[in-house]
Amino acid sequence: MKNLFLVIPAVTLALVFGGCSKKNNGPATTASVMLVNGCDGNTGIYTKVNGANVGPSNIPYFGNSSYQTMVAGSAVSINFYLVNPSGTPLIAGTPTFTAGSHYSVFVGGIITAPDFIVTPDDLSAPSSGNAKVRFINLGSDNLNETFSIGTQNLDSNIALGQFTPFVEIAATTGILVFAQDPAHSAGGYTTQISSQAFSAGKIYTVMLSGTYNGTGATALKLTVIGNN
Repeated sequence: MKNLFLVIPAVTLALVFGGCSKKNNGPATTASVMLVNGCDGNTGIYTKVNGANVGPSNIPYFGNSSYQTMVAGSAVSINFYLVNPSGTPLIAGTPTFTAGSHYSVFVGGIITAPDFIVTPDDLSAPSSGNAKVRFINLGSDNLNETFSIGTQNLDSNIALGQFTPFVEIAATTGILVFAQDPAHSAGGYTTQISSQAFSAGKIYTVMLSGTYNGTGATALKLTVIGNN
């Protein structure tokens, strides 16, 4: 089952950043939120909250912050900028966070048409000997991806801005991670990591970013993010 959380800018409410631990449950009135830069065409993303408070700065392309403690509630404001927060934001959103829960907020697509995507993050521990993994499509093309690990097809028809649930896989020291739109057979549409380790007890997000006709940093790329 795919999910789609695209959020549009709206009225600002209070938002507070706290500690920088990877997994921070925070007080009963807060949520933990990771900020992720998967937007093609930038070298670093800056954040601003509540119109004045500055969050994690210069998050590199393919990079992410640690989990930040944010006030839970509706219409919480998060702005992403291409330069140290000033002027018009690249994109902004007002997600709703539930107290005690974990989330990731992604800026994806391309800087000329960015996307703001929020995912709930299930950080409950996997079964003994297993890892948990999900896939999110932040590529700037209109591709519908099939996501596989080794010979196991974990999900298919994952469009831009969509993500899969976390699923358990056997821990491994190295395995093929593969994403492709089956409607396109050209090599530029196929993205893979030839040997990726997934450790027991760990939780991961595999992020697709870039564009099929890009080169270097703008080419389609899979990035593995640790959620715990």
